[in-house]
Amino acid sequence: MEQLHARNVVIGAGAMGSATAYHLARRGEPVLLLEQFAIGHDRGSSHGAARITRHSYADPQYARLMLDAFRAWRELEADAGQNLYLRTGGLSFCPPQVDYVAQVAASLQAIDIPHRRMSGRELRHAFPVFEVPETYDVLFEPDAGLIAAARAISLQLELARQLGGDRTRVLAECPVRAIDLDGNKPIVRTDSHRISADRLIVTAGAWACRLLPQFPVPLRPTRQQVLYFRPNDPAPFTPGRFPVFIHKGAEALDDFYGMPEFQGRGVKVARHGGPDVDPDAMDRVVDEPYREVIRHFLKRSIPSLVTAPIEHTEVCLYTSTPDEHFRLGTLPDCPNLITASPCSGHGFKFSCLIGRVLADLATQGATKVDITPWQL
Repeated sequence: MEQLHARNVVIGAGAMGSATAYHLARRGEPVLLLEQFAIGHDRGSSHGAARITRHSYADPQYARLMLDAFRAWRELEADAGQNLYLRTGGLSFCPPQVDYVAQVAASLQAIDIPHRRMSGRELRHAFPVFEVPETYDVLFEPDAGLIAAARAISLQLELARQLGGDRTRVLAECPVRAIDLDGNKPIVRTDSHRISADRLIVTAGAWACRLLPQFPVPLRPTRQQVLYFRPNDPAPFTPGRFPVFIHKGAEALDDFYGMPEFQGRGVKVARHGGPDVDPDAMDRVVDEPYREVIRHFLKRSIPSLVTAPIEHTEVCLYTSTPDEHFRLGTLPDCPNLITASPCSGHGFKFSCLIGRVLADLATQGATKVDITPWQL
């Protein structure tokens, strides 16, 4: 059993953990990053080619936070000398009895983000592949787009190593078995290490509820299924002609999202939400009833994709709180333990910013970013 002491220990090398390691190394802090699987694995919430990014939130608090998040991604791109953001434009649409688009419009107007409100008929004129009823409420945000997800994580880990040198240490395939909070400092136990941490940052996704059973709100890991379609005519589904989209339905399981062809993967379509799951015993095969759910949505929204072959599938995890809001900050009664794991299925677009916030909390005890609505 190797005895270690570290100033900053980060558990989990996904979107939040890699961003935290990067921001800590950027300010000269030593980092010990622990990952239970291989780096870049597909077992959690952060793998895949791309994630949607947008200001278009019905909740104005998240819309305002996205102003800082967009800036954080631009700073990362400058540090890396590479582009991670692809501007595609983004659609939000819903049936007339749902007020989602109206709330999104109010949020965008409050932060002065350009957008256009339109009807279902106007949507069909602007983007002919969408065929929704004329009564639908639709909003287009031209600055919405994609973040190259897997590449963003890889770049942040690479920068953490470059900036930190020997002061950045990454232990992959090193699962944490327990966290002891009874002493003056958190003690992290793996199969081969006993690590004393001055500051412990937990970004363990769906495994956070096991590592931190004292977490003040219940955390619910759920199984998400993603399909990639290969249309017969790919031209209308390329970036620039096909925007990212979010459909908000009248029922909880009638929320869908998608994005254009990116990096040769096909057109991504998925339903937001899924069943509870044990993250260590998750079925990784997309089931046939779910495929039919997606095709039913496409039949009433993007009919030219209904008969397109499914070229690729993915399964991933959400870790949600009861109200689907973030929870981040210092754990109550333990000022040297910080967490940002429950991102409730919409955290990737904020991850570079949240990494900076966690680094602020670890090194300064406070952050200039207003995280009051999400603090523990």
